[in-house]
Amino acid sequence: MAMLRATGWTGLLLGAAAMLWGQGSVLEVVGLGSEGKAKYRGGKVEFLEVSLADQLVHFASPDEAPLRLSIRYNVLETAPVLLNSRFGTEYWNLYHCANETISALYTREDIDLARPGEATVRVDRATIGKQYGPALAKGLVGIRGHYYFLVDQKDGNWLDVVNPPPFFDREELARKLTFTLANLTQFRLAFAGAESTWEAGGPLRVRLLVTDADGDEYPVVNAAARAEAGDWRAALEMQTDAVGVPSGWLTCALPGDRVPEEVRLAATVSAMTPEGPKTVEVTGTARRGEGHKSAEEMRALPGAPPIPRNARGVLRETRALWVNPRSFLTREAAEALVERAARARLNAIIPDIFVRDSFVGKSDLMPMASSVEEEGFDPLGYLIERAHAAGIEVHPWFCVTYRDATFRKRLPGVDILDEQGRVRELGADVHRPEYRDFMVRLMVGVARDYPVDGIHLDYIRSMADCYCEKCRAEFQQQFGKPLTEATQEEWTAWQRGAIGEIVQRTAEGVRKVRPGAWMSAAVFANMPGGARQGQDPARWAGEGWIDVVIPMDYAMQTLAVRSNERLFLNALEDDDKLVTGLSLYMRSGEGVLSREPALVRQQIDLVRSLGIHGYCLFEAAYLSDEIVEMLSSDLNREPAVPYYRPTPD
Repeated sequence: MAMLRATGWTGLLLGAAAMLWGQGSVLEVVGLGSEGKAKYRGGKVEFLEVSLADQLVHFASPDEAPLRLSIRYNVLETAPVLLNSRFGTEYWNLYHCANETISALYTREDIDLARPGEATVRVDRATIGKQYGPALAKGLVGIRGHYYFLVDQKDGNWLDVVNPPPFFDREELARKLTFTLANLTQFRLAFAGAESTWEAGGPLRVRLLVTDADGDEYPVVNAAARAEAGDWRAALEMQTDAVGVPSGWLTCALPGDRVPEEVRLAATVSAMTPEGPKTVEVTGTARRGEGHKSAEEMRALPGAPPIPRNARGVLRETRALWVNPRSFLTREAAEALVERAARARLNAIIPDIFVRDSFVGKSDLMPMASSVEEEGFDPLGYLIERAHAAGIEVHPWFCVTYRDATFRKRLPGVDILDEQGRVRELGADVHRPEYRDFMVRLMVGVARDYPVDGIHLDYIRSMADCYCEKCRAEFQQQFGKPLTEATQEEWTAWQRGAIGEIVQRTAEGVRKVRPGAWMSAAVFANMPGGARQGQDPARWAGEGWIDVVIPMDYAMQTLAVRSNERLFLNALEDDDKLVTGLSLYMRSGEGVLSREPALVRQQIDLVRSLGIHGYCLFEAAYLSDEIVEMLSSDLNREPAVPYYRPTPD
């Protein structure tokens, strides 16, 4: 979980957020210092348009597609670099509508920042990165946002990576970048299945279908299509659900003054076939009364399931907020935090009390953080007092392995060494029993000494591979081979043993000293990535060690969140143990700002539509006034108790 710089509750952060969002199409190229490279700085570009030439694309292979994509941009400040998406984590997200998965789509667009002014760059081919998602498959797909851009040079030596601007996550752009993959060695297009209430001004919807060379049938939703009757004419537009997924229908409203006896349908489809681009004209008709549906039946997109209630009729939904330590170090800050959380009708605060060498609490194992300036003040104790008075739970948050060199001087021998024997700057070796003992004692001690409602585990992962002599010897003894020859599966098993012990012992200790306390864990939204570092949330939940699993699903693209959460719903035996971690911040270049309330709302709506009983927002410094207002006046109009508290107090 990223530790972000915050400025408290001043207007500075929100003012900067508004300014940056207003420039959401402009990227100031400031790299991230990827893979130890020097942090690149230089150049500024405004993105103006991204478009696809074809609505129907030949499925050439699972590995690549003949995709004609154009990017129009304006170089505001020149620099001798290119931006592209040619390898690694520098790719477009390609969403597969049928199975809700996301592939990594690579292109070499080479946006040239050396020349000032407007330009358009075009590509005619895209390839798939298999390590970041599934291969291509036929059906309805769409580009949904961009991961990093590569800061590249013309000689092929790349310099750095940079975050793309919010421009690439706009819904209107996503709609235009939807297309259909099919075997176009032979194909035919036709309108089919018109449905309507057949009332003046009522809805009309039709499908435009391609039947490909394999006999498979798929919708085409982005063609220039229209409906006509007499002097009336209307565009047939793509119908989508609340998170932008096409339903497969094209829709419009019938004339408001009459119901036509016959509606003529027409579309122009651009198809990229094996022989090259081809334009196909399609026509059809829909006769009055055909496919008659009631107004209720025409509401094609189902709403979210109702939020459950307890025996007293109170809503049961976990509404939690992760909180950076800086947001509760003083009485005034703690009071402001609780007031904002209460106004947003949140019901759980997760305050970060241990990160690096900084501990915000009272314990005989760690001193109070020097950032607490008031002598004798206990920020955690005061926050619990104020939050409980407001009816809000408090679950102290521990970054379990996020230690720095200052801490490691307190507990010598827990450095993580890389394969060359160099000490890693951050982390602690979870394979050392003395470190596991320390963390368990610290967390259980807080549960014993404070009236907490639960304990929250973050950085509950190895963070890195350790090659110290002790790890080498222990691995050799357990697996019968050198650590340097470990397979990915063996690394996963090795890390999971140590991490799982911390989870189990902490859960057992906390429940002994604080019956009724709930255990939660923040985990990677990418389950394979988390497994490699020792995470095993399905087992932790199945064994009863963890009551609430919270994937850190911070993607800007709501469809990426849906894809990730589906995997967790499939993996967990008990779906009720899942709460989705959502971000309140976003990045553009090196800037960090609050998200638009509309995006936060869309993602909470998604969580509810999946039947997940709660969300946790990261983090309090980015809970803008606009987001608080949206929550209090709209999504959270009615108070709720955490879902995991089914019995009324």
